[in-house]
Amino acid sequence: MATSSCPAFVSAPRAAVIGAASRAIVARRVAPTGAKRRVASTIVPRASADAPPVPAVDIPDTNDEWEAVSPVDFAADVSAALAADKVVILGKRGALRSPGFVASLPESLRTVWLEAVAAVQAGDNGGKRSIMVPWDNGGRLKDVLIGVLPTAVSRHNCPAAAFAVNALLAGCQPPAHGQTLGVITALTSTSDAVPIAVAVARHFPTYTAKSVRGGGRGGVERGRIALRGRVLVAQTCASPLSCDLDAETRARVVAVSRAVRLASRVVDTPPAAMDPDALVGEAAAVAAELAGPTHGLDVSWDALRYDALKACGFGGLVAVGDAAARDGREPALVHVKYRPSGGAPGSRLRKIALVGKGITYDTGGLQIKGKSGMPGMKTDMGGAAATLGAFKALCQLRPQHVELHLVLCIAENAVGPGAFRPDDVVTPLSGRTVEINNTDAEGRLVLADGVAYASGTLGCDDVIDVATLTGAQMIATGKNFAGVLSDDEAMERACVDAGRASGDLAHPLPYAPEFFTKEFGSKIADMKNSVKDRTNAQTSCAGQFIANHLDRGWNKADPDASGEEETEGRIRRRWLHVDMAGPATNKDGRGTGYGVALLVHLISGELYADGK
Repeated sequence: MATSSCPAFVSAPRAAVIGAASRAIVARRVAPTGAKRRVASTIVPRASADAPPVPAVDIPDTNDEWEAVSPVDFAADVSAALAADKVVILGKRGALRSPGFVASLPESLRTVWLEAVAAVQAGDNGGKRSIMVPWDNGGRLKDVLIGVLPTAVSRHNCPAAAFAVNALLAGCQPPAHGQTLGVITALTSTSDAVPIAVAVARHFPTYTAKSVRGGGRGGVERGRIALRGRVLVAQTCASPLSCDLDAETRARVVAVSRAVRLASRVVDTPPAAMDPDALVGEAAAVAAELAGPTHGLDVSWDALRYDALKACGFGGLVAVGDAAARDGREPALVHVKYRPSGGAPGSRLRKIALVGKGITYDTGGLQIKGKSGMPGMKTDMGGAAATLGAFKALCQLRPQHVELHLVLCIAENAVGPGAFRPDDVVTPLSGRTVEINNTDAEGRLVLADGVAYASGTLGCDDVIDVATLTGAQMIATGKNFAGVLSDDEAMERACVDAGRASGDLAHPLPYAPEFFTKEFGSKIADMKNSVKDRTNAQTSCAGQFIANHLDRGWNKADPDASGEEETEGRIRRRWLHVDMAGPATNKDGRGTGYGVALLVHLISGELYADGK
């Protein structure tokens, strides 16, 4: 087991290694000393020998620059959104027809509003229609899209019906540069504000590599990344009377929505640009922003890279990342810590670890994925992106009742001379040996190191690991629900409730170590890394493998798993596993930022009230 004295250092970012058939060369840029540590890239298109020089396509360096390319802003009231070039108005029928909301509309729209809303046929996914309305005293016509959300949903769904927002916005492209799209959401309750705002924000993804096209050679001229217009979101609680959101709710809406866009951008970025160095840089930039003058929080960070990981016994990360490390893309374990200010000296805060799987690309290793199974594997770091975004949003909301730890387990599962093999025996940080029988079950190996570090070295009370771990999760709980596994019933119930409240839906998986641990039996090691029987609750088994590497003293003194505090006063420790393979991406393969809103709701909720 590693100790806190284990050396921590940050390797200098290295140039990405790209095959000869690649169409782009990635040139690394690192911010000057004292500035944000952000690893970014410039994509330089290759040119034929007889072609004139082609200008580079500039990729934004920072979150602020990405927001400038594709901004989603939040207005304090509906008037600013109504002034946009095009307007979308979403809500349940009752909210859209409430007298207070109707009174907030301009007169030209108000005169036709009730009839237009009544004409919308809303099914399970809602309904919509567009109308052209005279504006500016009849000087011009404005396109107004009316979206009616479903009034009722099933008991496992989000009551806000946030799932329908994407369908209602289908066809709404980001506005052209210099234009604004106004999105107004009429809410039946302030509790609907975050799930609806998040659904709107994730409909307009941040990352793009599309370039400006003009009249150059052959009619195409490559230039800077295409700038987009502004999406301006305004929310109002329309029942019984229209009213603006309170400051606390607005702050939560903005923090969570922007963190969701951060997570989705990280997932969407191509693997040559979002390699392990770049993902470390993303975490470093978030830590620097939170600790900087804008927020002034007590946030610190460090990272262990290949040599330190090997010296300290992080055998899972070293094994998975070894092949890529030989080409300069070293694995990393990133630790970011937040402690609230103003607490009583020596006060005991509940320590929560968010542990994210950050496989920046997953080839499957030597048991390589097929031609249809490998594309899209840049998204295999969705868990790390979700925990990074959630950590940022939570810190911005300044929780005073918990101490937060972010642990990112970052590696690229590559094929090469250093690749780990079936039949190898790996020793993760827990000290429990693992016989490899599936190199494509690599995520659980890096998470084994992460949860051992969080529960042992850091001594966290609660460990929450988040990962795009198994394809079997989609068979178990579908593409819209993450599968959650916990050794604590209260934690499991709170997570499911947080999913319904936030729109990041989650559903319990069976927790029964006595049934699942035996699936990993090995004759030569403590366990194998993949199951014998793939029909025996694979997703629960994968989560159980991770739980096997929690600190050896994890709840050993507990008489049961009731979730109650022990009689001797020691707080019961809790573990939660979130397998988000399905909801991490949408039908187009774009990152959704799933998990950010779920974790923020969970840690801000009743489960952690007063630091319990």
